[in-house]
Amino acid sequence: MPSRDIDYPAIRQGLQQLPRTAHHDPGAKVSPDEVVVVANHRAALDPDRALVVGNRGVGKSFWAHALADRETRAYVAKTFRDLSQLEVVIGFNASSRVDSAAPTANAVNEAFEKLNTADSLWRTVLVRVAWQQGASRPASLHSNAFVQDVDWVHAHGEQVDRILTELDDRYETRKQKLVVVFDALDRLGTNWGNRRTLTTALLKQALAARSYRAIRLKLFMRRDQFEDPLLFQFPDGSKIRNQRVDLQWSSSELYTLLLSWLVKESASKAAMSQLLDGRTESSDLASETIHQRLVKVIAGEFMGDSPKKGRVYTWLSLHLSDARGETSPRTFLTAWREAACHNPAPLQLVVDHRGIHEGVRKASEDRLSELREDYWWISLALDPLGGQQVPMERTVLKRLWSTKRTASTILGRSDEQLPPVRLDTAKRQNINLEDELIADLVAIGIIEVRPNDKINIPDIFRLEARIKRKGGVPAPHRE
Repeated sequence: MPSRDIDYPAIRQGLQQLPRTAHHDPGAKVSPDEVVVVANHRAALDPDRALVVGNRGVGKSFWAHALADRETRAYVAKTFRDLSQLEVVIGFNASSRVDSAAPTANAVNEAFEKLNTADSLWRTVLVRVAWQQGASRPASLHSNAFVQDVDWVHAHGEQVDRILTELDDRYETRKQKLVVVFDALDRLGTNWGNRRTLTTALLKQALAARSYRAIRLKLFMRRDQFEDPLLFQFPDGSKIRNQRVDLQWSSSELYTLLLSWLVKESASKAAMSQLLDGRTESSDLASETIHQRLVKVIAGEFMGDSPKKGRVYTWLSLHLSDARGETSPRTFLTAWREAACHNPAPLQLVVDHRGIHEGVRKASEDRLSELREDYWWISLALDPLGGQQVPMERTVLKRLWSTKRTASTILGRSDEQLPPVRLDTAKRQNINLEDELIADLVAIGIIEVRPNDKINIPDIFRLEARIKRKGGVPAPHRE
């Protein structure tokens, strides 16, 4: 398409309006307009796949609440038709609002500390769902206090079995499935021991629910919690671990997300429709051929004046991905939005390679800031690497940490905040602390351990942490 026919400013404005996709708050409504359905997320929504695992920003809470919203679930069911036969209830999402079924985080922790019965705690959530659905609530339970309900459930095991069987029969008769969703599991417990006990009990309950014909549990879990080496040490724990779904976004799916927003955004809608010759259906926006053509029109083909600098289409995903090769949609959209805000604007493109470099730098800043909210200890782990070069020998990294007493400092604050899980376990087992801290950083995708045992840190974290890199594409500079 000739450049004179392209409304570059309109598309640039559309990129500048890309959503910041902030963390999804418990109980917040998910509108169908916010949903972009990608084929590979079908497994993450499958009621028979109990465990969904993902890092910060990939959409765990988003999908948990999208499933629970009747209108949004109906919209997604236009693509994944079997979702139309679901009824979905939130079983836990760390909300501070008192609910007739889902307990608050405080209620869970209080009940566990008082009664020390994690298994009955999660059976209580299912019973409360049954009561919410019309089952008779015992007259002896005068209030809706969760701790009293747990105490009753613990003392009435066979009666609870009958209540849940009747609930299961009711949904089977309707030819529906009842899915109880659990999110924000990192808010369980006040230490790793309690969190592990509560989460393990919930995983056991999810396995036990397979004996029902219509009731299913669905858990959305953070990556570091999943990587806890002690979490699945119970009979058949390997079954649920091995059948989990990793919630990820491929490069093509990220571009589908980007284009889907641009064709809906009022500023860029007309210009994008012209570029796409009016082909704005979901199937068109999922075409990798269309992705590559549009990226070339919007940002040019190369990250500079020659192929040696890399192709824009692949360069972005490469430099935005973590050590697991995963890029969060939030990070991807941030890079494009900030690239479009970079000045001066190019004349014959929407964004140029200078803007993209700046977008990656800002995405690095935001991504590290996000992860610090979940993992307060990241700065302590990365600060000793400032000014150093990667890849580096494992022994060099361990020496840097040892000199700064990094692992000991993190553990010293464990009375105030939870330390990384493997490091917390290592202090009780006389295991090398630095090696376990490396393992914790590997688990959340910040560190890559290469086959030669050298340590690498991807650009998305390296840039903001001021860590240098040997060779490769030069790092973007702050302006």
